[in-house]
Amino acid sequence: MAQSVHWDPPSGQLGFNQVSQISLVFENCEPDGPPNLPQVDGLIFGRPSQSSQTSIVNFTMTRTFSLVFPVRPSKKTTLSIPAFEIKTDKGNLRVSPANYSVGDASVGNTGVSVDDIASAKLSVPKNTFWAGEVFPVTYNLDVTRRYFHSLASNVEWPATPFAAEEWSKPDPNEALVNGERRVVSVQTTRAYAKQPGNLTLNPTNQMVNLVVGSTGFGIFSQPNVEQRQLDSNSVPVTIKPLPAPPADFSGAVGEFTFTSKIIPTSGGIGEPITWTIELSGTGNWPDINGLPQRDVSNDFQVVQPKSKRTMKEGTLFDGTLVEDVVLVPSRAGTYRLAPVHFTYFDTKSGSYKTISSEAATVTVTSATQAPAPAATNPNGPVQFSLPPASQNTAPAAPTLPNATPPVAPENLPRDPVVESAHGRAPLKAGIFWIIFFVPATVLIVIVWLILAGIRSRITDPQRQRRAARANLKTLLAEIRSSANQPASLRNKLNAWQHQTAALWEIPHAAPGASLIETRVGARQKEIASTWATLWSDADRAQHSRNTALPSDWISRAEAALNAVQIPGWPPLSLLGARNLFPFLYILFFALLPLSAHAESAVDAYKRGEYPAAETEWRKTLETSPSDWSARHNLGLALAQQERWAEATAAWTGAFLLNPRSEITRWDLALGLQHSGLAPTELVEFSRGKNRFKLARLASPGEWQIILVIAALLFAAAILVLLFQGYKRAGTWAKPTALFMSLVAMLLAVLGTLGLRVYGPLADPEVAMVWKASSLRSIPTEADISQKSSPLSAGSIAVVEKTFLGWSKLRFPGGQTGWAQSEDVIKLYR
Repeated sequence: MAQSVHWDPPSGQLGFNQVSQISLVFENCEPDGPPNLPQVDGLIFGRPSQSSQTSIVNFTMTRTFSLVFPVRPSKKTTLSIPAFEIKTDKGNLRVSPANYSVGDASVGNTGVSVDDIASAKLSVPKNTFWAGEVFPVTYNLDVTRRYFHSLASNVEWPATPFAAEEWSKPDPNEALVNGERRVVSVQTTRAYAKQPGNLTLNPTNQMVNLVVGSTGFGIFSQPNVEQRQLDSNSVPVTIKPLPAPPADFSGAVGEFTFTSKIIPTSGGIGEPITWTIELSGTGNWPDINGLPQRDVSNDFQVVQPKSKRTMKEGTLFDGTLVEDVVLVPSRAGTYRLAPVHFTYFDTKSGSYKTISSEAATVTVTSATQAPAPAATNPNGPVQFSLPPASQNTAPAAPTLPNATPPVAPENLPRDPVVESAHGRAPLKAGIFWIIFFVPATVLIVIVWLILAGIRSRITDPQRQRRAARANLKTLLAEIRSSANQPASLRNKLNAWQHQTAALWEIPHAAPGASLIETRVGARQKEIASTWATLWSDADRAQHSRNTALPSDWISRAEAALNAVQIPGWPPLSLLGARNLFPFLYILFFALLPLSAHAESAVDAYKRGEYPAAETEWRKTLETSPSDWSARHNLGLALAQQERWAEATAAWTGAFLLNPRSEITRWDLALGLQHSGLAPTELVEFSRGKNRFKLARLASPGEWQIILVIAALLFAAAILVLLFQGYKRAGTWAKPTALFMSLVAMLLAVLGTLGLRVYGPLADPEVAMVWKASSLRSIPTEADISQKSSPLSAGSIAVVEKTFLGWSKLRFPGGQTGWAQSEDVIKLYR
């Protein structure tokens, strides 16, 4: 009898599509596990929050535990939560039913419905499409600016029975509509229907946070936010069936292009020929299964093709389908490869179209090697059902050149000794920083506050009301002077009503007296009836036969206007975040299109735009120089431009960052083979024999970490011995310390050996000279009397410093000199 569970409130009214809160209250008990609530059609429960309270009345203590559920009605009807049993820590208890009526809810306490300030609309360019035709779908969200806070969820749209892409990202913008600022967000997607018929695009729904007031003052004010769901309209569409298709119809609907390429068109017996066909375009790609078959002579062995489908990032209906067929001729002769035909339905013309590749001729000459075995069927063409030729197609490793160390530069004069000279002594640190910071900081703060104050006055929510009050004073003076002119009086009264609506922030174009009284009463209840009466008199003078105003109307209007109380501009509002930091929002929206349209370097490389890909990967290395994959990719872009020496330098850097990767080892070998550079250490690392095989198990940076670990392990062994010496450890201490010492010594030997094998390549400032140059004693080309020495391509040196486009290099033998920085590529930086 002392425990109970009930809903609070047990009845009342909920707003349609408005998030409200109801509590499940436990008195003198708590729930035993998550509550199992009954399903209520038309009522959506959210995740609950918890609260507890203890009270003592007449020496009787009562403990209350509450689960507060956010609920949202999705139907305009009477909702009933039926009675149910719930498990508590005091046993099972029965919860009495609760009943709620659902009606239209106003936004906060404004008396304005959500339909008056916000709308969501779904639209398509037309209402009739072909089966399989891809068409755009647009979602438009429109919210009055002063009520809009933020989007609370993504657009939810059950697309079935249509196949559809993801919605584009929301990009809210502001627009001026009928003299009022609105937040407009437009999102798009694309869809198509496979089956014909009369179908309907289901409505969307999205949760929006609306501002319904604020609490606090100045910089401590916080907006009161209310979450509402906006439902869009449904759109009926008609999907027309396709006309009777031809026999070779592929099932593709849309716009497509078809290309064919044969490389090479001539060769010897046994030499492979690649026949590539590519289909690309926009259409119903989920329903496109493959490319048409091709027929070739039985004098060719055919490697079964594997289709490669590539879709444009973020899309479902823009793609490319490629098939590569390898033909191996077994007999000399001239062969004609027939064109390949692809038939699809063109939605623009409403007809079937066939696109074809051009016929090609392949010439096969005799060869000394034994021909591949011919197909067993001597009659008719060979289809792609033939098994692939059983041969090892793995690429052979690049052939490495002989190690030829670069010619060491001749000795150059050393740097001159700098003579002593006097200069201006710097200021003390404290005085310098005061002079540096204080004037600039004070100036910035003053200008910043002035700009924030100007913006605060512009964004003051009461500014429009104050302007409307000033306009009303002018209008009343004009009405007093034009009382005997009916036509002019009607125009003045119409303007008076428009300014009155702006004064009380009424969004309706033609509000009635009752709405005027409601809105005025929400702010100043004592003058609400006066304004409603003035409005009714103005309506009567404009729209009835009797156009005369009551004799005291102007006096009453002036008195009512004088009684209006509008807060002045609050100076502390300039400290608000939207006034102090407006540039953050501007910067965000300015950079958003750049990030949305940023092009991937990989995409540029795949399209053959190698300089663009090179530029993007160099930008990546500027911010992340330790990214070995970016160095690998940069080498690829350089190699495609026949810049093998620069590619070798890039690949060397990738190898030094990750020498265990087969990719970086292959890159290094390939670069050394094609560039003509053959430094001894790099060739030996590429071969990977003896100590070089051991060294490339880890990068120089990793060998350094291993040495640090060895030192820490040796220190730990000494600590164990110390504990044993102070009788803080048992007999296990000595063997454990010995084992740790042996492991530390092994790691130290391996780390030292690894770093010694890398030699100068383990220096973080190491660089490679990628083209033949000159090593100079001073960093200039103007003085022809200075000493210089030839500098071989492939030389490895450490960059000590840079100066105006020159780099000072230090070679393993101690030789130093200056070379132009453009001739040097750093391997780690």
